[in-house]
Amino acid sequence: MEEALGFVRRRGLQSRCLALGCLAAVWLCLGWGLGTGQAQAAEPEPVAQGYLYLEPFDARVEVLFDLPSVLTRLGKPHKSDEFVTKAEMEQIRADVANLAKNWCQLKADGEGIRGTIAAVSFVKGAPGKTLPLSADENMLPKELMVGLIWEFGIGGGPAQIEVHWSGFEGPFARLPLTVFVGHSARDLAITKESPVARWSNDAGYLPRPKPLAEVPRLPVPVIYPVRVALILWVLLGVAIFVWMEVKRFHFPGGFVPFLAAWGIGVVVSYNLVVPIKDPFAKAAAPVTQPAQAEEVLLPLLKNVYRAFDYHKESDVYDRLARSIDGDLLRTLYLQTIQALTLEGQEGTRAKVNDLSVTVDKVTPQGSGFVAEGEWTALGTVGHWGHQHQRVNRYKARLTVVPVAGEWKIRAMEVLEERRL
Repeated sequence: MEEALGFVRRRGLQSRCLALGCLAAVWLCLGWGLGTGQAQAAEPEPVAQGYLYLEPFDARVEVLFDLPSVLTRLGKPHKSDEFVTKAEMEQIRADVANLAKNWCQLKADGEGIRGTIAAVSFVKGAPGKTLPLSADENMLPKELMVGLIWEFGIGGGPAQIEVHWSGFEGPFARLPLTVFVGHSARDLAITKESPVARWSNDAGYLPRPKPLAEVPRLPVPVIYPVRVALILWVLLGVAIFVWMEVKRFHFPGGFVPFLAAWGIGVVVSYNLVVPIKDPFAKAAAPVTQPAQAEEVLLPLLKNVYRAFDYHKESDVYDRLARSIDGDLLRTLYLQTIQALTLEGQEGTRAKVNDLSVTVDKVTPQGSGFVAEGEWTALGTVGHWGHQHQRVNRYKARLTVVPVAGEWKIRAMEVLEERRL
């Protein structure tokens, strides 16, 4: 009997062990299956990230790709343990610019806008946390990203912007796109099945262009258009007529030919106008104090920077001409573009939103003046998903003159320039 009971106990223990083993096996299988399913369901890290920056008159599309994927797309794989040389970077820039020139198209309110690739750059880090490369820095392919920038000129306040993307091949099947307008951001996505991203200005996030600042006007002298020739001709005709009557002379051929000749002279001399300034008009008071000079220079310099809010070069020049006179126009155009553009990042021009001017010394010169002092320009620009600040401070000597009743800067001698 005891042997029978022992047999039963042993069998029960074995059954319980077997059952526990089966449960453990099932649990492991389920855990493995769930883990595998989760790993399969998780989306891979994106190989590309896009940004759309919108401002009045300007749209900029920036797209970042990881370098290994770009090299695969170009058919030029690179060894993962070898640094990318400067010569290789230059060749990659050229190849990518040629390959991607038609990848990005833009429409504003349904109208196609012609754009160009403004730059192809190499950066390190991650989307939204990028850092520029130093001149002597060596990097592996996996540590680099390639960034492309397209520039488009748009109207001052479009209601809808469409980004059309056709660069889907190989590893690039999805392009997340973040739209930045002022301080607002919105996430969109472009896919191979739906290659268009649309942004609407329903909430009025895109501001209207800033008007030019009002510059103190000079008193415009009153000019009278005087028909001097007509007056002299009429007086001459009247004098001849009176003299002939007093002397009892007769006009040769009669009075009618004389009257006809006199009338023709009146018609001919009517449009001969001589402008004569009002001799009693008060002249403009000369600018002799720093506060007076600051009142003139602050809006003039504001308008210089606001001119660069526009995209087309002709529009920039038209607005610069409102503040600048003479040969300085071209020089200042080039200097200001260089000052506002981020180092090595074509197409990323800061917009100046704060300006201060201090004048230390004023010297009257003719009808104008020469001012010595400094100004500080604070600008911001979005780039690769984050904001950059640009602060430039200048010490300069500026010559300001009146032109057609308006103050304009005719000469500028920069004594010191600093980037803070």
